[in-house]
Amino acid sequence: MKIIIVGDGKVGFAIAKQLSKEGYDITIIENKPQVLNLTMNLLDVVGIQGNGANYDVLKEAQVDQADLIIAATSSDEINIISCLMAKKMGVGNTIARIRNPEYVKGLRMLKEDLGLSLQINPEQTAAIEIVRSLSFSNFIKTSSFAKGRLELAEIKVLENSPLIGKKISKLGDALKSQIQFVAIQHGKEVSIPNGDTEIRLHDKVTLTGSTKQLEKFLCAIGVLQQRSVHEVMIVGGGKITFYLVPMLLELGIGVKVIEMKRDRCLELVEKFPEITVIHGDGTDHELLLSESLRDMDVFIALTDNDEENVIISMYASNQGVGKVIPKVNRVSLGFLLEKLGIENAITPKNLTANQIVSYVRAMQNTLGSNVESLIKIVDDQVEVLEFRVRSNCKFIGIPLKDLNLKEGILISYITHRGVSRIGVGSSRVALGDTVIIVSTQQGLRDINDVLA
Repeated sequence: MKIIIVGDGKVGFAIAKQLSKEGYDITIIENKPQVLNLTMNLLDVVGIQGNGANYDVLKEAQVDQADLIIAATSSDEINIISCLMAKKMGVGNTIARIRNPEYVKGLRMLKEDLGLSLQINPEQTAAIEIVRSLSFSNFIKTSSFAKGRLELAEIKVLENSPLIGKKISKLGDALKSQIQFVAIQHGKEVSIPNGDTEIRLHDKVTLTGSTKQLEKFLCAIGVLQQRSVHEVMIVGGGKITFYLVPMLLELGIGVKVIEMKRDRCLELVEKFPEITVIHGDGTDHELLLSESLRDMDVFIALTDNDEENVIISMYASNQGVGKVIPKVNRVSLGFLLEKLGIENAITPKNLTANQIVSYVRAMQNTLGSNVESLIKIVDDQVEVLEFRVRSNCKFIGIPLKDLNLKEGILISYITHRGVSRIGVGSSRVALGDTVIIVSTQQGLRDINDVLA
């Protein structure tokens, strides 16, 4: 499949890196030569310097032969024009990155007229992810899945944990909770566990289940304390904040925003008169304390500087804030966050890349069992995929215990008529079901790929 990506910034590079790794034919259009050259040295892609909204540049990229164009520049307008022109030049599928909150509602109405197959918004996706993770502590890394029906939680097994030395088969009944262990990392080794797998100190364990069941289990093992969120402090008044604030207000949560730019402060006050907006430097520890940092339930760092976000999140955590969420785009900082016990960092570019990869895989399987959604866990070493069961599925009606699955594959959940249940030996899939598959093998594209 030939894919053209317009824009080689953080989001464009993350998408290109993932898709090129999976063997797709990638061409990147970027107007900054030094940025383009660096990407071409790092990835197996074709690079074309120029403006992605320019007819001649699109023609040079052979857009008429492409299956998909992804416009991911920092300019919404260029992204829209690129997709419009590409559609006119013969591309069947177009994806545009639209960030401006003022455009989002209007573009939903014009999606078909503009020929957009998918509209991506990293900032809005990040805001949704932040709201979803509010229930969990700093020590639990969570992800929503299967249209919100299921959650994935990644925890580290610390000293005094009741999990140490226990076999997985003995835990479910003892704790009376419908959760499933889907991955275990011991040192650098990652595996899909079974009932005989024993949990050891310092293992990193990934669980899945409904939000309610996960919370019940995590409370039972002492890593989660039920607490409600009443007030949130946000440092940084950028686009994520503009999407996040109304979501928090809808939940009845008080919001305090600290922002350096005066005009941005005025814009926030005008749009959200019910919140408190402070014009000041959110990295100033004295300012944070004077604005009642220690009384906050949640602290969210959304400045444009990753290092600042990490440092002020560390400070907030040290001051006793129960949950801190930094925005971090540099993957290299992940190790530091893990050491500090901050697991819920938000990385907008990775959320978007997962969304795009899921769409591309589904494109390749329009006649087969589509990948409905995809996320990566355990430092991107494990994929969790949701497949739709269509007529070409080779194991409809066959009990899972009778299937010859590839190594490193787990059929985790089966959703039948809107009800999700853990896959056990006697479970069977039916036409129209959705199936959650956990895999240490990268790049599954069809549900039948799980069979040996």
